[in-house]
Amino acid sequence: MNEQAAPGRDSIPYDSADKITEEVLARYALTEDPRLREIVMAVIRHLHSFAREVNLTWSEWEFAMEYLYKAGTFCKGPRNEFIALSDTLGLTMLMVAATQPKPEGATLPTLIGPFYVPNPPEYAFGTDISNGAQGTPVHVSGRILRLDGQPVADAAIDVWHSDDRGLYDVLDDFEENGPWGRARLRSDEEGRYAFWSIMPTAYPAPTDGALGDLFMNTTHRYWRPAHLHFSIVAPGCDPLVTHLFASDSDYLDQDVAFGVRPGLVVDFAHCPAGEAADGRVVEVPYRALTYDFVLTSSGG
Repeated sequence: MNEQAAPGRDSIPYDSADKITEEVLARYALTEDPRLREIVMAVIRHLHSFAREVNLTWSEWEFAMEYLYKAGTFCKGPRNEFIALSDTLGLTMLMVAATQPKPEGATLPTLIGPFYVPNPPEYAFGTDISNGAQGTPVHVSGRILRLDGQPVADAAIDVWHSDDRGLYDVLDDFEENGPWGRARLRSDEEGRYAFWSIMPTAYPAPTDGALGDLFMNTTHRYWRPAHLHFSIVAPGCDPLVTHLFASDSDYLDQDVAFGVRPGLVVDFAHCPAGEAADGRVVEVPYRALTYDFVLTSSGG
């Protein structure tokens, strides 16, 4: 019985820096899914080219592996350090701009950020979602509309934001304290929505993990301007993830996540203590915003 001869040593190219990229690409060319094959092979080509371009040293490779490991250890609960890194390297906004074009008149999208939590608690129209968070009261209201101006009823509107310390609930003993400044609302038959909460403030991105190592060794820019997050899903409409940025906030031109778009910078009115437009009596000065979100349908 004839046995197939084992490959000779000379046929194994793994010990050659000039040949290894060719060998790796040849192996991954066997990937059956065409789109996955395209992506994986492009990643391999660019990674290998990058290492050659910068003459990456072994100690630098070791540092990179430790850095990625550290980032992974900070992906706990709702916090995703890799999304935060994508945001601060501009990749997230590159993807938003490239994959979510909007026609004139539609509300612009921006990044979702690392602190989104699915299925937040639902609140009734016009109620206070702050759940004890400290800050200046703010009333936000408006409508959810289609591009043709028609109201969108029963849209699911997720809202989340920081408090006056610049913290989100997920950074504040979330498992023990639970959510605050976070809610799901529903638009009424006329597309209206409304809620009370507290005014967000500008805040530094977390610096206790891999993200902080990046800032402290590169740009030293790690602030985000004050903003409210929104995620809106409605039948027959394209989902929208966006922010509304306070026009009087610091750092509008230095957003660490590159997420500020001029059409999303809005004026929160300064209101004296007293009876608000919805009849609520507010004992301290507060802020107010009226904003209509305009959704597209099937990319139109």
